[in-house]
Amino acid sequence: MKLVQIWKDNRPALGIQTGGGIIDVEAEAARRGVSAPADMKQAIAAGSQGLARLAELAADAQCYTNAPLAPVVTGTDRIFCIGLNYRQHAKECGLPLPPAPVLFNKFSNALAAHGDCVRLMPDYKEYDYEAELVVVMGKPARDVSEAEALDYVFGYTCGNDLSTRDLQFARGNQWVLSKTFDGFAPVGPCLVPSRELDPNNLDISSVVNGETRQNSNTSDMIFNVQQIIADLSHHFTLQPGDLIFTGTPQGVMHGYPADKKNWLKPGDRVDVTIQGIGTLSNTFC
Repeated sequence: MKLVQIWKDNRPALGIQTGGGIIDVEAEAARRGVSAPADMKQAIAAGSQGLARLAELAADAQCYTNAPLAPVVTGTDRIFCIGLNYRQHAKECGLPLPPAPVLFNKFSNALAAHGDCVRLMPDYKEYDYEAELVVVMGKPARDVSEAEALDYVFGYTCGNDLSTRDLQFARGNQWVLSKTFDGFAPVGPCLVPSRELDPNNLDISSVVNGETRQNSNTSDMIFNVQQIIADLSHHFTLQPGDLIFTGTPQGVMHGYPADKKNWLKPGDRVDVTIQGIGTLSNTFC
């Protein structure tokens, strides 16, 4: 099952992506006279029982929508990001493998949806893409073990950890400031429930203007999803709806030779594809 959020009456509402289109969950539930989660936050809170109700709604549905997509998760201001988490990416950057997950943050202003045009400030020039698997937490997690970590995950989606490299390095490697511009955390196009995917063996790629730039597999992660969750939850409580960007593979523009760097610019398009989830597409303006 693939869950989405749509814009409905100026608010994010839950949808189900199917081969026949996107089901308007609220309208379908009303048609049948049953209850269902109204948005992704409620779907996360409802857990496996909510997913079962949604699966029932998806059968023989009649209420479809052409409403634009919203970010697949909203209502959270906690976006955790793991830097330098693919072996080949560390190699292309000429950096040693980190001994523990490298953490930085983005904030809710950075969220963008599939199909959104992300504005690039004219103050900077070195805009970079980073295809990433994004974990969506489903339950509070405090000091959980690696063995039980995936039990706390609600689902997975695609993300693009957009970066402003000339700002990042001009101020002494300030990751947060250079990575949390408005719209700099596109997520989507859908969320796949955790039980349906193995997060540690998924093909992941990015394509810029039709040219493949990244092409890897999450098995190249230095710290897998279980290790990331266990490490973060050892230091603080992860909450339902928290997003965790798990790092990017090799092929980002930062790793290219100086004479071959082709930074993102207005008019460009980036497609992030992850096996079993789909393709997150954004343009830049």
